[in-house]
Amino acid sequence: MRVLLVEDDEPVTESLRRGLLRYGFEVEWVTTGTAGLAVTTPYGPVLLDLGLPDTDGPDVCRALRRRGDVPIIVISARSDETDRVVGLEIGADDYVSKPFGVREVIARIRAVMRRVRPAEQSSGPQRYGARLTVDRKAARVRLSRWPPGSARSWPDSSPSRCGNSTTWRAGSATATSPPGPPSRDRRRPGRSPAP
Repeated sequence: MRVLLVEDDEPVTESLRRGLLRYGFEVEWVTTGTAGLAVTTPYGPVLLDLGLPDTDGPDVCRALRRRGDVPIIVISARSDETDRVVGLEIGADDYVSKPFGVREVIARIRAVMRRVRPAEQSSGPQRYGARLTVDRKAARVRLSRWPPGSARSWPDSSPSRCGNSTTWRAGSATATSPPGPPSRDRRRPGRSPAP
Protein backbone atom coordinates (compact mmCIF):
# COMPACT_ATOMS: atom_id res chain seq x y z
CA MET A 1 0.00 0.00 0.00
CA ARG A 2 1.33 3.43 -0.94
CA VAL A 3 1.23 6.19 1.70
CA LEU A 4 1.46 9.89 0.87
CA LEU A 5 3.45 11.62 3.62
CA VAL A 6 3.13 15.42 3.69
CA GLU A 7 5.64 16.49 6.34
CA ASP A 8 8.37 19.15 6.41
CA ASP A 9 10.25 17.95 9.51
CA GLU A 10 13.05 15.71 8.18
CA PRO A 11 13.90 13.81 11.43
CA VAL A 12 10.23 12.93 11.96
CA THR A 13 9.93 11.92 8.32
CA GLU A 14 12.99 9.66 8.32
CA SER A 15 11.83 7.82 11.44
CA LEU A 16 8.32 7.43 10.06
CA ARG A 17 9.55 6.35 6.61
CA ARG A 18 11.81 3.65 8.08
CA GLY A 19 8.93 2.30 10.15
CA LEU A 20 6.45 2.36 7.28
CA LEU A 21 8.91 0.61 4.97
CA ARG A 22 9.62 -2.02 7.62
CA TYR A 23 5.89 -2.77 7.84
CA GLY A 24 5.57 -3.15 4.06
CA PHE A 25 4.25 0.27 3.05
CA GLU A 26 5.57 2.30 0.14
CA VAL A 27 6.09 5.97 1.00
CA GLU A 28 5.90 9.03 -1.21
CA TRP A 29 7.25 11.98 0.77
CA VAL A 30 6.63 15.63 -0.03
CA THR A 31 7.56 18.61 2.15
CA THR A 32 4.91 21.15 1.18
CA GLY A 33 1.15 21.28 0.90
CA THR A 34 1.37 22.41 -2.71
CA ALA A 35 3.51 19.38 -3.59
CA GLY A 36 1.07 17.11 -1.73
CA LEU A 37 -1.85 18.43 -3.74
CA ALA A 38 0.13 18.04 -6.97
CA VAL A 39 0.82 14.31 -6.49
CA THR A 40 -0.85 12.36 -9.30
CA THR A 41 0.35 8.81 -8.60
CA PRO A 42 -2.24 6.66 -6.82
CA TYR A 43 -1.88 6.41 -3.06
CA GLY A 44 -3.83 5.04 -0.12
CA PRO A 45 -3.84 6.98 3.13
CA VAL A 46 -2.37 10.47 3.55
CA LEU A 47 -0.30 11.35 6.61
CA LEU A 48 -0.61 15.13 6.83
CA ASP A 49 1.25 17.58 9.06
CA LEU A 50 -0.75 20.72 9.80
CA GLY A 51 2.29 22.99 10.22
CA LEU A 52 3.53 23.19 6.64
CA PRO A 53 5.87 25.94 5.37
CA ASP A 54 3.90 27.05 2.30
CA THR A 55 0.23 26.61 3.13
CA ASP A 56 -2.00 25.94 6.08
CA GLY A 57 -2.43 22.20 6.79
CA PRO A 58 -6.21 22.45 7.32
CA ASP A 59 -6.54 23.99 3.83
CA VAL A 60 -4.64 21.02 2.37
CA CYS A 61 -6.89 18.65 4.32
CA ARG A 62 -10.04 20.34 2.98
CA ALA A 63 -8.70 20.22 -0.61
CA LEU A 64 -7.85 16.50 -0.29
CA ARG A 65 -11.29 15.77 1.18
CA ARG A 66 -13.00 17.57 -1.72
CA ARG A 67 -11.20 15.19 -4.10
CA GLY A 68 -12.85 12.13 -2.63
CA ASP A 69 -12.73 9.53 0.09
CA VAL A 70 -8.96 9.39 0.51
CA PRO A 71 -8.14 8.39 4.12
CA ILE A 72 -6.43 11.30 5.90
CA ILE A 73 -4.53 10.99 9.17
CA VAL A 74 -3.26 14.23 10.64
CA ILE A 75 0.15 14.04 12.34
CA SER A 76 0.79 17.28 14.14
CA ALA A 77 2.57 18.92 17.06
CA ARG A 78 -0.69 20.75 17.74
CA SER A 79 -2.10 18.64 20.54
CA ASP A 80 -4.82 20.80 22.08
CA GLU A 81 -8.30 19.37 22.08
CA THR A 82 -9.48 22.27 19.93
CA ASP A 83 -6.85 21.49 17.27
CA ARG A 84 -7.79 17.80 17.25
CA VAL A 85 -11.50 18.59 16.95
CA VAL A 86 -10.88 21.08 14.14
CA GLY A 87 -8.70 18.55 12.31
CA LEU A 88 -11.42 15.92 12.49
CA GLU A 89 -14.17 18.39 11.58
CA ILE A 90 -12.42 19.59 8.41
CA GLY A 91 -12.18 16.06 7.06
CA ALA A 92 -9.41 14.08 8.73
CA ASP A 93 -10.23 10.46 9.58
CA ASP A 94 -7.83 10.35 12.53
CA TYR A 95 -5.45 12.64 14.43
CA VAL A 96 -2.10 11.73 15.97
CA SER A 97 -0.19 14.20 18.14
CA LYS A 98 3.60 14.43 18.05
CA PRO A 99 5.61 12.84 19.51
CA PHE A 100 4.16 9.50 18.47
CA GLY A 101 5.32 5.92 18.10
CA VAL A 102 5.61 4.43 14.62
CA ARG A 103 3.62 1.35 15.67
CA GLU A 104 0.77 3.61 16.78
CA VAL A 105 0.72 5.30 13.37
CA ILE A 106 0.76 1.89 11.64
CA ALA A 107 -2.15 0.71 13.81
CA ARG A 108 -4.09 3.88 13.02
CA ILE A 109 -3.44 3.47 9.28
CA ARG A 110 -4.75 -0.09 9.41
CA ALA A 111 -7.81 0.93 11.46
CA VAL A 112 -8.67 3.76 9.08
CA MET A 113 -8.23 1.48 6.07
CA ARG A 114 -10.58 -1.10 7.63
CA ARG A 115 -13.25 1.58 8.10
CA VAL A 116 -12.76 3.23 4.71
CA ARG A 117 -12.50 0.09 2.59
CA PRO A 118 -14.14 -2.83 4.39
CA ALA A 119 -15.57 -4.33 1.18
CA GLU A 120 -12.15 -4.61 -0.45
CA GLN A 121 -10.73 -6.55 2.47
CA SER A 122 -13.57 -9.04 2.76
CA SER A 123 -14.41 -9.52 -0.92
CA GLY A 124 -12.29 -12.65 -1.37
CA PRO A 125 -8.76 -13.97 -1.32
CA GLN A 126 -6.00 -11.38 -1.14
CA ARG A 127 -2.59 -11.96 -2.74
CA TYR A 128 0.58 -10.91 -0.99
CA GLY A 129 3.37 -11.23 -3.53
CA ALA A 130 3.59 -14.12 -5.98
CA ARG A 131 3.32 -16.97 -3.47
CA LEU A 132 0.99 -16.05 -0.57
CA THR A 133 -2.81 -15.91 -0.72
CA VAL A 134 -5.05 -15.23 2.30
CA ASP A 135 -8.78 -15.99 2.13
CA ARG A 136 -10.28 -14.71 5.37
CA LYS A 137 -13.82 -15.80 4.49
CA ALA A 138 -12.79 -19.41 3.95
CA ALA A 139 -10.20 -19.17 6.77
CA ARG A 140 -7.41 -20.37 4.47
CA VAL A 141 -3.82 -19.34 3.89
CA ARG A 142 -2.14 -20.69 0.76
CA LEU A 143 1.62 -20.66 0.17
CA SER A 144 2.73 -21.65 -3.34
CA ARG A 145 6.10 -23.36 -3.44
CA TRP A 146 6.56 -24.13 -7.13
CA PRO A 147 5.28 -22.71 -10.41
CA PRO A 148 1.56 -23.14 -11.02
CA GLY A 149 0.38 -26.59 -12.00
CA SER A 150 -1.27 -28.48 -9.19
CA ALA A 151 -2.22 -27.93 -5.55
CA ARG A 152 -1.23 -29.29 -2.16
CA SER A 153 -3.62 -28.72 0.71
CA TRP A 154 -3.91 -29.46 4.41
CA PRO A 155 -7.63 -29.26 5.17
CA ASP A 156 -8.47 -28.71 8.82
CA SER A 157 -4.74 -28.53 9.66
CA SER A 158 -3.99 -32.15 8.72
CA PRO A 159 -1.37 -32.35 5.94
CA SER A 160 -2.04 -33.92 2.57
CA ARG A 161 -0.10 -33.65 -0.70
CA CYS A 162 -1.47 -32.54 -4.03
CA GLY A 163 1.21 -30.59 -5.90
CA ASN A 164 2.64 -27.09 -5.83
CA SER A 165 1.25 -25.28 -2.81
CA THR A 166 0.42 -25.68 0.84
CA THR A 167 -2.89 -24.59 2.32
CA TRP A 168 -3.64 -24.21 6.01
CA ARG A 169 -7.25 -24.14 7.06
CA ALA A 170 -8.39 -22.76 10.37
CA GLY A 171 -10.62 -25.26 12.20
CA SER A 172 -12.79 -23.02 14.36
CA ALA A 173 -11.13 -19.74 15.23
CA THR A 174 -7.39 -20.31 15.01
CA ALA A 175 -5.14 -21.31 12.17
CA THR A 176 -2.41 -23.79 12.94
CA SER A 177 0.70 -24.49 10.96
CA PRO A 178 1.81 -27.90 9.77
CA PRO A 179 3.61 -30.20 12.22
CA GLY A 180 7.05 -29.03 11.11
CA PRO A 181 9.13 -28.09 8.11
CA PRO A 182 8.95 -30.59 5.28
CA SER A 183 11.90 -32.89 4.79
CA ARG A 184 13.95 -32.68 1.58
CA ASP A 185 11.90 -35.48 -0.03
CA ARG A 186 8.62 -33.77 0.88
CA ARG A 187 9.64 -30.56 -0.90
CA ARG A 188 10.15 -32.14 -4.31
CA PRO A 189 7.12 -32.11 -6.63
CA GLY A 190 5.74 -35.50 -7.56
CA ARG A 191 7.12 -37.31 -4.51
CA SER A 192 4.88 -38.97 -2.00
CA PRO A 193 4.98 -37.53 1.52
CA ALA A 194 7.21 -39.07 4.15
CA PRO A 195 5.26 -41.02 6.79
